[in-house]
Amino acid sequence: MSFDIEIPSYKRPYTTYKNGFQSVKYYLEEIEKLKTEQKPFQFIVSRKTPDNKVLFDTNMKVTLEEYTIKEEAKEGFDIKVSIKLKQYRDYSTKTMQITIKQYRPVAVETSSSRSTNTAPTTRTYTVVKGDCLWNIAKKYYGDGSQYTKIYNANKEKIKKPSLIYPRTGFYNSLKR
Repeated sequence: MSFDIEIPSYKRPYTTYKNGFQSVKYYLEEIEKLKTEQKPFQFIVSRKTPDNKVLFDTNMKVTLEEYTIKEEAKEGFDIKVSIKLKQYRDYSTKTMQITIKQYRPVAVETSSSRSTNTAPTTRTYTVVKGDCLWNIAKKYYGDGSQYTKIYNANKEKIKKPSLIYPRTGFYNSLKR
């Protein structure tokens, strides 16, 4: 996002200053600090009509990528500064739980002999960064190619079996 700002060299009747009027030097030092520290800050613009109706609002985290000072005689003692911002997105640890069905033999007794059937048990697994269905299947089934069992049990949570990833803000249970 790029735009120009004007920094007045003296107080104007059409401007308001939260902490009182400051010199051009003060604002240039603040801009330089934003550039060198590269810390994100909140960028807020609210555009209103004369009758106070909101045209648009902008409120996002950004970093200052570049700035250029423009001094022109026709501007008097005021300074124009070209600003270039880049949107900043917070990153955090993401987790997701999956459930894996594991088949275990269940003994069933009959009058003549014993036989073994399989019955599913359901357990959950929390997906962490770097996981894939193949490795989860290998861990729980001993064979990575069994990843389709996990995928088929979790189709409502996994769009593509090759793309699982932890999600932000909530936990998902995937069947295993």
